[in-house]
Amino acid sequence: MRRTVAGLAKAQSFDRVAGDLDRLGELSQDQRTGSWLADVLPAAGRHAIDLGCGPGRQAVALASRFEHVDAVDLSGPMIELARARRPRPNVSYLHGDLRHAGQAGHYDLVLSVRTLHHVPDLPAALSHLKRLLAPGGRLIVVDIYSPDPPLGLARRMLHRAVPLRLRLHALALLALAANLIRRGPGTAWEIYRLTTRRAWLDHRVSDRFFSQVELVRCCDALFPGYRLDNLGGVCTMGLVWDFSS
Repeated sequence: MRRTVAGLAKAQSFDRVAGDLDRLGELSQDQRTGSWLADVLPAAGRHAIDLGCGPGRQAVALASRFEHVDAVDLSGPMIELARARRPRPNVSYLHGDLRHAGQAGHYDLVLSVRTLHHVPDLPAALSHLKRLLAPGGRLIVVDIYSPDPPLGLARRMLHRAVPLRLRLHALALLALAANLIRRGPGTAWEIYRLTTRRAWLDHRVSDRFFSQVELVRCCDALFPGYRLDNLGGVCTMGLVWDFSS
């Protein structure tokens, strides 16, 4: 059945999965991305903004480096969770749309982690992030894109025969098997349980992923001299761009 606009927005929202996302962040830390971020984040600065801040993990990390951090998320429950669990005197948790958030030319750092694949217009979102940077500032984006090569015949047939929700459930089972060895049965089972809940699968099914070709086209147009790193597998990337006035 085709989703209505309201139904898609509800599924795409993190309102129903805020606590689950926070717990998954504790259980499934991405060490490679974390190490990469630690290397590319500026050591210090005045103003930073975290767009799509979620439960506030990155905002807390920025708070130790910057005088003030604006942390913005579209989900009201996510912002309330961040305020309750990760308050900092120099972090303002703000409920709002990243496409309209912040002050133009104000920030020494603009950060977005795994958020842009939720927005409907990638060029417009990246253009807005660029406008927020002060001269000499740094833009950092971590996100996931869809692989560009066309699917082979076997995979196309599989995708037609098996709904995405069932394929995501199958991937969760594979992750369960791997996590039993890496993380132990208790943690493995909790990750599996959280990632197969109906609200979480509703959210995953509604994800909109941009392609690598689209990403590179946007970066070529907006960010001269940008750096794009592979952060694991073929579909997680890290973008760094320094705004030279």
